[in-house]
Amino acid sequence: MVSSVLSVFGARTFRAAVAVAVVVAVLAALVGAKSESALAQEAGYGSGEAVVAEAQGWLGVPYVYGGASYAGVDCSGLTQQVMAAFGVSLPHSAAEQFGYGAPGSGAAGDLVFADFTGGGIGHVGIATGDGQMINAPYPGTTVRYDPIPAENLVGYRTVV
Repeated sequence: MVSSVLSVFGARTFRAAVAVAVVVAVLAALVGAKSESALAQEAGYGSGEAVVAEAQGWLGVPYVYGGASYAGVDCSGLTQQVMAAFGVSLPHSAAEQFGYGAPGSGAAGDLVFADFTGGGIGHVGIATGDGQMINAPYPGTTVRYDPIPAENLVGYRTVV
């Protein structure tokens, strides 16, 4: 088999392929059984600060009901897209997003859930860790910072 590979690709290409295979094997041994998410956490990729930084990239995007793109987002579309950048798939519904992750504390990167109407969870934003959240509040506004609404707060969830 080696001779047939050498006749098609040449000795130099074969040696390069073997060298690449050795490097991949060494890297796999170094990584071991760690998951992609564990490696991301170690690198700080999934930190609350990284989530806030991702959300800051959406500041100024107009509110569009049902939107989930830079052309326009609503509150749950914003959180859905920000968390997708970290490999987390969330539904496009604030109430449904409340069922994901673990109870949070309002730390940077936590999802913030509010009920402004008395009809249940109707709003979600991303905590910045300093009593503020980044959110897409309502029609006619853009993604912005707002104080976390203590009087309407339902809770926090940590999903990354």
